[in-house]
Amino acid sequence: MEKTDKEETQKTPAEEETGATEEEKKAKEEEEENEYLKPNWDESVHRFDDMGLKEEVLRGIYGYGFSKPSPIQQKGILPVI
Repeated sequence: MEKTDKEETQKTPAEEETGATEEEKKAKEEEEENEYLKPNWDESVHRFDDMGLKEEVLRGIYGYGFSKPSPIQQKGILPVI
């Protein structure tokens, strides 16, 4: 059975008390979650040498044949350190 326009706009007592519908509450929660997940680090480094890593670590990286960091390494290594 479909709801009429009048039934759709009626609020439950809890909604009337808080002044927000379930959709509004979910939208607000999603917005807060998205704000939490936004990165707070914009710097990107294109060479391992520019990351300030210890010499031993750099030797190991180059010893395994890596010459430049992948995109995720460019953005992720410094914030993790």
